[in-house]
Amino acid sequence: MTATLIVLLIIVALIGVSLALGRTSREAQAVRDDEFVELDGSWIRYRVTGQGPPVLLVHGLLSSSRIWEPLAKRLSGQFTVYSLDLRGFGESDKPLTGYGVRHGSRVLYAFCSHFRLNNAAIVGHDVGGDMVVKLAADHPEFARSVTLVAVPANEDQMDLPTSLWLATLPVIGPLFYVIGQYADFVRKLWLKPFVSDKRDLPEELMEDAAASVPAALRSTFNTVRREISRERVARQARHLQAPVLVLAGEEDQIVDPQAAEVWAGSAPRSEVAILEGCGHLPMSELPEEFSSRLLTFLAGNESGHSRRSSRAPREEASSGMPREVRDPRESGQDSRGIDGLEPDEEASAAETAEPPPRVSRGPVGRGGRLRRAGAARREEDDTGEMGYVPEKNESQEEEQARKQEESREEGPEGRQEAKPAVEPGEDPDSTRRVERQDGGGRPGGEDIIPELPDDLFRWSDVRKGRRRGRGEENGGGRESGERGD
Repeated sequence: MTATLIVLLIIVALIGVSLALGRTSREAQAVRDDEFVELDGSWIRYRVTGQGPPVLLVHGLLSSSRIWEPLAKRLSGQFTVYSLDLRGFGESDKPLTGYGVRHGSRVLYAFCSHFRLNNAAIVGHDVGGDMVVKLAADHPEFARSVTLVAVPANEDQMDLPTSLWLATLPVIGPLFYVIGQYADFVRKLWLKPFVSDKRDLPEELMEDAAASVPAALRSTFNTVRREISRERVARQARHLQAPVLVLAGEEDQIVDPQAAEVWAGSAPRSEVAILEGCGHLPMSELPEEFSSRLLTFLAGNESGHSRRSSRAPREEASSGMPREVRDPRESGQDSRGIDGLEPDEEASAAETAEPPPRVSRGPVGRGGRLRRAGAARREEDDTGEMGYVPEKNESQEEEQARKQEESREEGPEGRQEAKPAVEPGEDPDSTRRVERQDGGGRPGGEDIIPELPDDLFRWSDVRKGRRRGRGEENGGGRESGERGD
Protein backbone atom coordinates (compact mmCIF):
# COMPACT_ATOMS: atom_id res chain seq x y z
CA MET A 1 0.00 0.00 0.00
CA THR A 2 2.82 2.36 0.88
CA ALA A 3 4.70 1.59 -2.34
CA THR A 4 1.60 2.25 -4.44
CA LEU A 5 1.06 5.57 -2.71
CA ILE A 6 4.68 6.59 -3.33
CA VAL A 7 4.36 5.72 -7.01
CA LEU A 8 1.18 7.77 -7.31
CA LEU A 9 2.84 10.74 -5.62
CA ILE A 10 5.77 10.51 -7.98
CA ILE A 11 3.46 10.41 -11.00
CA VAL A 12 1.49 13.40 -9.74
CA ALA A 13 4.72 15.31 -9.09
CA LEU A 14 6.04 14.55 -12.57
CA ILE A 15 2.79 15.69 -14.16
CA GLY A 16 2.91 18.89 -12.14
CA VAL A 17 6.51 19.55 -13.19
CA SER A 18 5.66 18.81 -16.83
CA LEU A 19 2.73 21.24 -16.76
CA ALA A 20 4.93 23.91 -15.23
CA LEU A 21 7.63 23.36 -17.85
CA GLY A 22 5.01 23.63 -20.58
CA ARG A 23 4.18 27.15 -19.41
CA THR A 24 7.73 28.44 -19.60
CA SER A 25 8.75 31.13 -22.05
CA ARG A 26 12.01 32.88 -22.83
CA GLU A 27 12.92 36.33 -24.06
CA ALA A 28 15.78 37.24 -26.33
CA GLN A 29 19.01 38.09 -24.55
CA ALA A 30 21.44 40.96 -25.28
CA VAL A 31 19.16 42.62 -27.83
CA ARG A 32 21.06 44.87 -30.26
CA ASP A 33 19.59 47.12 -32.92
CA ASP A 34 21.84 45.74 -35.64
CA GLU A 35 20.87 42.12 -34.90
CA PHE A 36 17.28 42.24 -33.62
CA VAL A 37 14.06 43.84 -34.82
CA GLU A 38 10.69 43.88 -33.06
CA LEU A 39 8.02 42.32 -35.26
CA ASP A 40 4.47 41.38 -34.31
CA GLY A 41 5.25 41.93 -30.62
CA SER A 42 8.39 39.73 -30.52
CA TRP A 43 12.10 40.41 -30.84
CA ILE A 44 13.39 38.60 -33.91
CA ARG A 45 17.04 37.81 -34.53
CA TYR A 46 18.20 38.39 -38.10
CA ARG A 47 21.37 38.30 -40.21
CA VAL A 48 22.29 40.25 -43.35
CA THR A 49 25.28 39.61 -45.60
CA GLY A 50 26.39 40.34 -49.17
CA GLN A 51 25.26 42.89 -51.73
CA GLY A 52 22.90 42.61 -54.68
CA PRO A 53 19.28 41.52 -55.25
CA PRO A 54 17.60 40.37 -52.02
CA VAL A 55 17.32 36.72 -51.01
CA LEU A 56 15.37 35.71 -47.88
CA LEU A 57 16.12 32.34 -46.17
CA VAL A 58 13.52 30.85 -43.78
CA HIS A 59 14.42 27.84 -41.62
CA GLY A 60 12.21 24.99 -40.40
CA LEU A 61 11.34 23.09 -37.25
CA LEU A 62 13.92 22.98 -34.39
CA SER A 63 16.56 24.87 -36.40
CA SER A 64 17.51 28.54 -36.81
CA SER A 65 19.08 30.90 -39.33
CA ARG A 66 22.44 29.27 -38.61
CA ILE A 67 21.41 26.31 -40.76
CA TRP A 68 21.77 28.65 -43.78
CA GLU A 69 25.26 30.02 -43.00
CA PRO A 70 27.17 27.89 -45.57
CA LEU A 71 24.62 28.77 -48.29
CA ALA A 72 24.60 32.46 -47.30
CA LYS A 73 28.38 32.66 -47.78
CA ARG A 74 28.02 31.11 -51.23
CA LEU A 75 25.23 33.54 -52.25
CA SER A 76 26.70 36.68 -50.70
CA GLY A 77 28.92 37.30 -53.70
CA GLN A 78 25.89 37.98 -55.92
CA PHE A 79 22.99 38.68 -53.57
CA THR A 80 22.09 40.44 -50.34
CA VAL A 81 21.14 37.50 -48.13
CA TYR A 82 18.64 37.97 -45.29
CA SER A 83 17.90 35.25 -42.73
CA LEU A 84 15.98 35.29 -39.45
CA ASP A 85 15.19 33.13 -36.44
CA LEU A 86 11.48 32.48 -36.41
CA ARG A 87 9.55 33.14 -33.23
CA GLY A 88 10.27 30.37 -30.70
CA PHE A 89 13.57 29.25 -32.20
CA GLY A 90 17.20 30.31 -32.26
CA GLU A 91 17.85 33.57 -30.42
CA SER A 92 14.40 35.13 -30.98
CA ASP A 93 11.70 35.52 -28.34
CA LYS A 94 9.96 32.32 -27.26
CA PRO A 95 6.44 33.16 -26.03
CA LEU A 96 3.74 30.66 -25.12
CA THR A 97 1.56 31.36 -28.18
CA GLY A 98 1.81 32.75 -31.69
CA TYR A 99 3.03 29.74 -33.69
CA GLY A 100 2.01 28.07 -36.93
CA VAL A 101 1.76 28.97 -40.60
CA ARG A 102 -0.52 31.97 -40.21
CA HIS A 103 1.46 33.61 -37.40
CA GLY A 104 4.74 32.80 -39.11
CA SER A 105 3.63 34.42 -42.36
CA ARG A 106 2.69 37.55 -40.40
CA VAL A 107 6.23 37.74 -39.03
CA LEU A 108 7.63 37.30 -42.56
CA TYR A 109 5.32 40.05 -43.85
CA ALA A 110 6.51 42.45 -41.15
CA PHE A 111 10.14 41.49 -41.83
CA CYS A 112 9.83 42.12 -45.58
CA SER A 113 8.02 45.40 -44.98
CA HIS A 114 10.64 46.58 -42.49
CA PHE A 115 13.56 45.87 -44.85
CA ARG A 116 11.58 46.80 -48.00
CA LEU A 117 12.20 43.43 -49.61
CA ASN A 118 10.08 43.85 -52.73
CA ASN A 119 10.68 41.19 -55.39
CA ALA A 120 12.91 39.04 -53.20
CA ALA A 121 13.88 35.45 -53.89
CA ILE A 122 12.45 33.56 -50.89
CA VAL A 123 13.68 30.13 -49.82
CA GLY A 124 11.76 28.12 -47.22
CA HIS A 125 12.69 24.83 -45.52
CA ASP A 126 10.30 22.43 -43.80
CA VAL A 127 7.39 24.27 -42.10
CA GLY A 128 9.08 27.55 -43.02
CA GLY A 129 8.25 26.72 -46.63
CA ASP A 130 4.52 26.64 -45.81
CA MET A 131 4.85 30.12 -44.31
CA VAL A 132 6.64 31.29 -47.45
CA VAL A 133 3.85 29.96 -49.69
CA LYS A 134 1.21 31.78 -47.69
CA LEU A 135 3.22 35.01 -47.72
CA ALA A 136 3.79 34.85 -51.49
CA ALA A 137 0.14 33.99 -52.17
CA ASP A 138 -1.22 36.81 -49.96
CA HIS A 139 1.39 39.41 -50.94
CA PRO A 140 2.87 38.59 -54.36
CA GLU A 141 4.76 41.89 -54.46
CA PHE A 142 7.34 40.44 -52.06
CA ALA A 143 8.24 37.31 -54.04
CA ARG A 144 10.31 37.32 -57.22
CA SER A 145 10.72 33.56 -56.90
CA VAL A 146 9.93 30.85 -54.35
CA THR A 147 12.07 27.83 -53.45
CA LEU A 148 10.54 25.05 -51.33
CA VAL A 149 12.97 22.64 -49.66
CA ALA A 150 11.46 19.49 -48.10
CA VAL A 151 8.11 21.21 -47.41
CA PRO A 152 5.06 19.13 -46.36
CA ALA A 153 1.85 19.70 -48.35
CA ASN A 154 -0.53 17.94 -45.93
CA GLU A 155 -0.46 16.52 -42.42
CA ASP A 156 0.12 12.92 -43.55
CA GLN A 157 3.42 13.89 -45.18
CA MET A 158 4.90 15.26 -41.94
CA ASP A 159 6.36 12.88 -39.36
CA LEU A 160 8.76 12.96 -36.42
CA PRO A 161 10.91 10.29 -34.75
CA THR A 162 9.16 8.62 -31.82
CA SER A 163 11.58 10.10 -29.29
CA LEU A 164 10.86 13.61 -30.61
CA TRP A 165 7.14 12.98 -31.10
CA LEU A 166 6.81 12.26 -27.35
CA ALA A 167 7.92 15.84 -26.69
CA THR A 168 4.89 17.14 -28.62
CA LEU A 169 2.32 15.35 -26.46
CA PRO A 170 0.13 17.35 -24.10
CA VAL A 171 0.75 17.20 -20.34
CA ILE A 172 3.82 14.91 -20.45
CA GLY A 173 5.44 16.29 -23.62
CA PRO A 174 7.34 19.14 -21.92
CA LEU A 175 9.04 16.67 -19.58
CA PHE A 176 10.38 14.63 -22.51
CA TYR A 177 11.61 17.81 -24.21
CA VAL A 178 13.52 19.01 -21.14
CA ILE A 179 15.18 15.61 -20.88
CA GLY A 180 16.40 16.02 -24.46
CA GLN A 181 17.63 19.54 -23.74
CA TYR A 182 20.10 18.27 -21.16
CA ALA A 183 20.93 14.84 -22.60
CA ASP A 184 22.95 14.88 -25.84
CA PHE A 185 22.24 11.25 -26.67
CA VAL A 186 18.49 11.97 -26.54
CA ARG A 187 18.87 14.87 -28.98
CA LYS A 188 20.86 12.63 -31.28
CA LEU A 189 17.92 10.21 -31.27
CA TRP A 190 15.71 13.15 -32.21
CA LEU A 191 17.83 14.39 -35.11
CA LYS A 192 19.44 11.24 -36.49
CA PRO A 193 16.50 10.59 -38.90
CA PHE A 194 16.89 14.15 -40.28
CA VAL A 195 19.91 13.07 -42.38
CA SER A 196 20.66 10.00 -44.45
CA ASP A 197 24.21 9.83 -43.02
CA LYS A 198 24.66 10.71 -39.34
CA ARG A 199 28.06 12.24 -40.15
CA ASP A 200 26.24 15.03 -42.01
CA LEU A 201 24.29 16.09 -38.92
CA PRO A 202 25.32 19.73 -38.30
CA GLU A 203 26.42 20.69 -34.81
CA GLU A 204 24.41 23.91 -35.11
CA LEU A 205 21.22 21.89 -35.36
CA MET A 206 22.11 19.96 -32.20
CA GLU A 207 22.49 23.24 -30.32
CA ASP A 208 19.40 24.89 -31.81
CA ALA A 209 17.23 21.89 -30.91
CA ALA A 210 18.05 22.50 -27.24
CA ALA A 211 17.60 26.29 -27.44
CA SER A 212 13.81 26.29 -27.85
CA VAL A 213 11.05 25.81 -25.28
CA PRO A 214 8.45 23.01 -25.00
CA ALA A 215 5.57 25.31 -25.98
CA ALA A 216 7.28 26.35 -29.22
CA LEU A 217 7.91 22.79 -30.39
CA ARG A 218 4.52 21.41 -29.38
CA SER A 219 2.48 24.36 -30.65
CA THR A 220 4.38 24.67 -33.93
CA PHE A 221 4.12 20.98 -34.79
CA ASN A 222 0.47 20.54 -33.84
CA THR A 223 -0.72 23.86 -35.29
CA VAL A 224 1.07 23.38 -38.60
CA ARG A 225 -0.35 19.88 -38.99
CA ARG A 226 -3.84 21.27 -38.51
CA GLU A 227 -3.28 24.23 -40.85
CA ILE A 228 -1.88 22.18 -43.74
CA SER A 229 -4.48 19.41 -43.45
CA ARG A 230 -6.38 18.59 -46.64
CA GLU A 231 -3.74 20.56 -48.59
CA ARG A 232 -5.10 23.93 -47.49
CA VAL A 233 -1.80 25.75 -47.97
CA ALA A 234 -1.07 23.82 -51.16
CA ARG A 235 -4.33 25.14 -52.62
CA GLN A 236 -3.14 28.67 -51.97
CA ALA A 237 -0.08 27.91 -54.11
CA ARG A 238 -2.40 28.15 -57.14
CA HIS A 239 -2.33 31.93 -56.69
CA LEU A 240 1.46 32.20 -56.86
CA GLN A 241 2.64 34.51 -59.61
CA ALA A 242 6.33 33.81 -59.06
CA PRO A 243 8.17 30.74 -60.43
CA VAL A 244 8.63 27.93 -57.92
CA LEU A 245 11.52 25.51 -57.46
CA VAL A 246 10.67 22.39 -55.42
CA LEU A 247 13.58 20.42 -53.91
CA ALA A 248 13.20 17.16 -51.97
CA GLY A 249 15.55 14.52 -50.64
CA GLU A 250 14.97 11.03 -51.95
CA GLU A 251 15.65 9.50 -48.50
CA ASP A 252 13.82 12.09 -46.41
CA GLN A 253 12.25 10.46 -43.33
CA ILE A 254 10.68 13.64 -41.90
CA VAL A 255 8.75 14.92 -44.95
CA ASP A 256 7.50 12.51 -47.58
CA PRO A 257 9.26 13.23 -50.93
CA GLN A 258 5.87 12.73 -52.63
CA ALA A 259 4.97 16.19 -51.34
CA ALA A 260 7.00 17.58 -54.25
CA GLU A 261 4.38 16.24 -56.67
CA VAL A 262 1.60 18.04 -54.78
CA TRP A 263 3.44 21.38 -54.94
CA ALA A 264 4.23 20.88 -58.61
CA GLY A 265 0.56 20.18 -59.33
CA SER A 266 -0.57 23.31 -57.46
CA ALA A 267 1.96 25.98 -58.42
CA PRO A 268 1.34 27.32 -61.94
CA ARG A 269 5.04 27.77 -62.78
CA SER A 270 7.07 25.08 -61.05
CA GLU A 271 10.01 22.76 -61.54
CA VAL A 272 10.96 19.81 -59.33
CA ALA A 273 14.31 18.29 -58.42
CA ILE A 274 14.68 15.11 -56.33
CA LEU A 275 18.13 14.86 -54.74
CA GLU A 276 19.42 11.28 -54.63
CA GLY A 277 21.04 9.99 -51.45
CA CYS A 278 19.76 13.00 -49.48
CA GLY A 279 17.59 13.26 -46.39
CA HIS A 280 15.76 16.19 -44.83
CA LEU A 281 18.68 18.66 -44.83
CA PRO A 282 20.00 19.03 -48.39
CA MET A 283 21.73 22.33 -47.52
CA SER A 284 23.95 20.38 -45.08
CA GLU A 285 24.12 16.94 -46.74
CA LEU A 286 24.72 18.06 -50.35
CA PRO A 287 25.81 21.69 -50.02
CA GLU A 288 27.51 21.93 -53.44
CA GLU A 289 24.69 20.39 -55.46
CA PHE A 290 22.05 22.27 -53.48
CA SER A 291 23.68 25.67 -53.91
CA SER A 292 24.37 25.03 -57.61
CA ARG A 293 20.75 24.20 -58.33
CA LEU A 294 19.57 27.22 -56.36
CA LEU A 295 22.01 29.59 -58.08
CA THR A 296 20.93 28.34 -61.49
CA PHE A 297 17.30 28.90 -60.61
CA LEU A 298 17.91 32.38 -59.21
CA ALA A 299 20.02 33.44 -62.19
CA GLY A 300 17.28 32.34 -64.57
CA ASN A 301 14.83 34.72 -62.91
CA GLU A 302 17.06 37.80 -62.81
CA SER A 303 15.66 39.06 -66.13
CA GLY A 304 12.15 38.85 -64.72
CA HIS A 305 13.32 40.74 -61.63
CA SER A 306 14.61 43.65 -63.70
CA ARG A 307 11.29 43.95 -65.52
CA ARG A 308 9.17 43.76 -62.38
CA SER A 309 11.32 46.10 -60.29
CA SER A 310 10.40 49.02 -62.55
CA ARG A 311 6.73 48.44 -61.69
CA ALA A 312 7.31 48.04 -57.94
CA PRO A 313 7.03 51.76 -56.99
CA ARG A 314 3.72 52.14 -58.81
CA GLU A 315 2.32 48.97 -57.23
CA GLU A 316 3.38 50.12 -53.78
CA ALA A 317 1.85 53.55 -54.24
CA SER A 318 -1.45 52.10 -55.46
CA SER A 319 -1.72 49.51 -52.71
CA GLY A 320 -0.76 51.84 -49.87
CA MET A 321 1.87 49.38 -48.61
CA PRO A 322 3.79 50.78 -45.62
CA ARG A 323 7.42 51.44 -46.37
CA GLU A 324 8.66 50.59 -42.88
CA VAL A 325 6.84 48.50 -40.30
CA ARG A 326 8.09 47.43 -36.89
CA ASP A 327 4.81 45.99 -35.71
CA PRO A 328 2.39 44.79 -38.41
CA ARG A 329 -0.57 45.52 -36.16
CA GLU A 330 0.32 49.23 -36.32
CA SER A 331 0.03 49.14 -40.11
CA GLY A 332 -3.25 47.22 -39.99
CA GLN A 333 -1.69 44.19 -41.65
CA ASP A 334 -2.99 40.71 -41.15
CA SER A 335 -2.67 37.85 -43.59
CA ARG A 336 -5.70 36.01 -44.87
CA GLY A 337 -6.36 32.97 -42.77
CA ILE A 338 -6.45 29.41 -43.91
CA ASP A 339 -9.82 27.88 -44.74
CA GLY A 340 -11.82 26.88 -41.70
CA LEU A 341 -9.45 28.23 -38.99
CA GLU A 342 -10.46 30.59 -36.18
CA PRO A 343 -13.32 32.51 -37.81
CA ASP A 344 -13.19 35.36 -35.29
CA GLU A 345 -9.55 36.06 -36.06
CA GLU A 346 -10.19 35.57 -39.76
CA ALA A 347 -12.91 38.25 -39.66
CA SER A 348 -10.61 40.78 -38.02
CA ALA A 349 -7.87 39.91 -40.47
CA ALA A 350 -10.20 40.42 -43.41
CA GLU A 351 -10.97 43.96 -42.22
CA THR A 352 -7.31 44.99 -42.11
CA ALA A 353 -5.63 42.91 -44.78
CA GLU A 354 -5.71 43.76 -48.43
CA PRO A 355 -6.54 40.56 -50.32
CA PRO A 356 -4.16 39.58 -53.07
CA PRO A 357 -5.37 40.12 -56.61
CA ARG A 358 -6.84 37.31 -58.62
CA VAL A 359 -4.26 35.91 -60.97
CA SER A 360 -4.78 34.24 -64.34
CA ARG A 361 -2.33 31.36 -64.32
CA GLY A 362 -2.65 30.06 -67.87
CA PRO A 363 -4.90 29.84 -70.92
CA VAL A 364 -8.58 29.88 -70.13
CA GLY A 365 -10.49 26.95 -71.53
CA ARG A 366 -14.21 26.31 -71.87
CA GLY A 367 -16.24 26.74 -68.73
CA GLY A 368 -13.79 29.30 -67.32
CA ARG A 369 -11.39 26.68 -65.93
CA LEU A 370 -7.68 27.35 -65.78
CA ARG A 371 -5.39 24.68 -67.16
CA ARG A 372 -1.65 24.23 -66.60
CA ALA A 373 0.55 22.29 -69.01
CA GLY A 374 1.99 19.19 -67.37
CA ALA A 375 -0.34 19.21 -64.36
CA ALA A 376 -1.08 15.74 -63.05
CA ARG A 377 -4.71 16.53 -62.39
CA ARG A 378 -7.25 19.21 -63.33
CA GLU A 379 -7.38 22.11 -60.97
CA GLU A 380 -10.71 23.13 -59.53
CA ASP A 381 -11.88 26.62 -60.34
CA ASP A 382 -11.84 28.32 -56.92
CA THR A 383 -12.92 31.74 -58.12
CA GLY A 384 -16.60 31.15 -57.49
CA GLU A 385 -17.16 34.58 -56.01
CA MET A 386 -16.31 36.22 -59.32
CA GLY A 387 -19.71 36.84 -60.91
CA TYR A 388 -20.33 36.90 -64.66
CA VAL A 389 -22.51 39.65 -66.14
CA PRO A 390 -23.61 38.96 -69.74
CA GLU A 391 -23.08 41.79 -72.18
CA LYS A 392 -25.98 43.32 -74.07
CA ASN A 393 -26.46 42.25 -77.64
CA GLU A 394 -26.12 45.61 -79.35
CA SER A 395 -26.50 44.15 -82.86
CA GLN A 396 -30.05 42.98 -82.11
CA GLU A 397 -31.04 46.38 -80.69
CA GLU A 398 -29.66 48.18 -83.73
CA GLU A 399 -31.48 45.80 -86.09
CA GLN A 400 -34.78 46.35 -84.28
CA ALA A 401 -34.37 50.15 -84.38
CA ARG A 402 -33.57 50.03 -88.09
CA LYS A 403 -36.72 48.03 -88.86
CA GLN A 404 -38.86 50.51 -86.92
CA GLU A 405 -37.33 53.42 -88.83
CA GLU A 406 -38.02 51.74 -92.19
CA SER A 407 -41.64 51.04 -91.24
CA ARG A 408 -42.18 54.72 -90.40
CA GLU A 409 -40.62 55.87 -93.68
CA GLU A 410 -42.82 53.59 -95.84
CA GLY A 411 -46.10 55.31 -94.83
CA PRO A 412 -49.46 54.37 -96.29
CA GLU A 413 -47.97 53.23 -99.60
CA GLY A 414 -45.66 50.56 -98.22
CA ARG A 415 -48.03 49.12 -95.66
CA GLN A 416 -51.77 48.81 -95.00
CA GLU A 417 -53.16 51.43 -92.65
CA ALA A 418 -54.69 50.04 -89.49
CA LYS A 419 -58.45 50.45 -89.19
CA PRO A 420 -59.91 52.44 -86.34
CA ALA A 421 -60.19 50.39 -83.20
CA VAL A 422 -63.72 51.74 -82.44
CA GLU A 423 -66.49 52.27 -84.96
CA PRO A 424 -69.56 54.47 -84.38
CA GLY A 425 -72.15 52.72 -82.36
CA GLU A 426 -69.80 50.08 -80.96
CA ASP A 427 -69.48 49.26 -77.29
CA PRO A 428 -66.36 50.70 -75.62
CA ASP A 429 -65.37 47.19 -74.44
CA SER A 430 -64.53 46.32 -77.99
CA THR A 431 -61.68 48.85 -78.12
CA ARG A 432 -59.18 46.17 -77.16
CA ARG A 433 -59.55 44.52 -80.56
CA VAL A 434 -56.66 45.37 -82.86
CA GLU A 435 -56.58 44.18 -86.41
CA ARG A 436 -53.28 42.61 -87.51
CA GLN A 437 -51.37 43.99 -90.46
CA ASP A 438 -50.57 41.91 -93.49
CA GLY A 439 -47.43 39.95 -93.08
CA GLY A 440 -47.36 40.54 -89.32
CA GLY A 441 -47.46 36.87 -88.43
CA ARG A 442 -45.23 34.26 -89.95
CA PRO A 443 -42.24 35.13 -92.15
CA GLY A 444 -44.06 34.04 -95.29
CA GLY A 445 -46.89 36.54 -94.75
CA GLU A 446 -49.37 33.90 -93.54
CA ASP A 447 -51.28 35.15 -90.52
CA ILE A 448 -51.35 32.81 -87.54
CA ILE A 449 -54.85 34.04 -86.42
CA PRO A 450 -57.55 33.82 -89.15
CA GLU A 451 -59.67 36.83 -90.24
CA LEU A 452 -62.44 37.58 -87.73
CA PRO A 453 -65.96 38.57 -88.91
CA ASP A 454 -66.73 42.28 -88.70
CA ASP A 455 -69.96 41.83 -86.74
CA LEU A 456 -68.44 39.56 -84.10
CA PHE A 457 -68.46 42.21 -81.35
CA ARG A 458 -71.53 44.22 -82.52
CA TRP A 459 -74.65 44.24 -80.41
CA SER A 460 -77.92 43.41 -82.06
CA ASP A 461 -80.49 46.16 -82.61
CA VAL A 462 -82.83 44.58 -80.08
CA ARG A 463 -80.09 44.54 -77.43
CA LYS A 464 -79.23 48.18 -78.14
CA GLY A 465 -82.87 49.20 -77.90
CA ARG A 466 -83.24 47.61 -74.48
CA ARG A 467 -80.08 49.38 -73.22
CA ARG A 468 -81.38 52.77 -74.51
CA GLY A 469 -84.74 52.22 -72.88
CA ARG A 470 -83.22 51.47 -69.50
CA GLY A 471 -81.02 54.51 -69.77
CA GLU A 472 -84.02 56.82 -70.49
CA GLU A 473 -86.00 55.38 -67.59
CA ASN A 474 -83.15 55.83 -65.17
CA GLY A 475 -82.48 59.33 -66.45
CA GLY A 476 -86.14 60.32 -66.19
CA GLY A 477 -86.37 59.01 -62.66
CA ARG A 478 -83.39 61.04 -61.60
CA GLU A 479 -84.82 64.19 -63.19
CA SER A 480 -88.20 63.75 -61.48
CA GLY A 481 -86.49 63.09 -58.21
CA GLU A 482 -84.48 66.26 -58.52
CA ARG A 483 -87.62 68.28 -59.23
CA GLY A 484 -89.37 66.68 -56.26
CA ASP A 485 -86.56 67.79 -54.04
